[in-house]
Amino acid sequence: MTRNRAVSDVLGFVIVFSLVAATVGIVSVTGIGILQDARDAEQVNNAERAFDVLADNMADIHQEGAPSRSTEIKLSNARLEVRDEVEINVTGVDPGGTNPNVSYSAAPIMYEGRSDTTVVYEGGAVFRDAPQGGVVVEDPPFRFEDDGVIIPIIQTQHVGNATSVSGGTVRVRAEQAVREPLPEFVQRQTDYEDLIVNITSPRYRLWQRYLETDADAACTVTRPETVQCEIDEPGRLSVTRSLINFEFET
Repeated sequence: MTRNRAVSDVLGFVIVFSLVAATVGIVSVTGIGILQDARDAEQVNNAERAFDVLADNMADIHQEGAPSRSTEIKLSNARLEVRDEVEINVTGVDPGGTNPNVSYSAAPIMYEGRSDTTVVYEGGAVFRDAPQGGVVVEDPPFRFEDDGVIIPIIQTQHVGNATSVSGGTVRVRAEQAVREPLPEFVQRQTDYEDLIVNITSPRYRLWQRYLETDADAACTVTRPETVQCEIDEPGRLSVTRSLINFEFET
């Protein structure tokens, strides 16, 4: 009788110990994964807030005429990169038959961490992008009013040697190089029949969403990573260019 009870006690101990060990293992694996996901999400949120500050500092340059601004961004396990240039093309359809057209490129600044989500400053806008979809965090500085449209083209240009930096705190230093109205449009004080905006960018879908929502534009994808948006009867049209040189300082 005593021997049977001893065997039962041993079996019970083994079963309880196995359950406890299995539970600890499962919690450890899933818990670590959840903590890592939470940490990655918070890092992206922090990067988004930093890029809001970056956009405000850039706006001080292209809107207020500030000569320079610096923005500090904490990277931890992430990196900051200069990505391939995007292209912004603007055409005004003039009733007189002369259609002014300008094209400029801009170098995006991208934050990329451990997750698939990136935060990008491009053309005066801030985008949060991921494989499952993205959002416009900060609108481009375009203005669509009843009596006219203002299109500031923000042409960011990288200078310096470092095109990719990681770890620690990085300072993005930006300086005004050119800030001017474009003569192609200044010389024509007229109401335009149409405004056509072409954006070539990996984030063309987000540009499309913004222009369809804010400008009531009719947009179509004309070629890979290029969206063309047409705005009927924009009225007066003002197009300006701000060339901003930037570099990474560690």
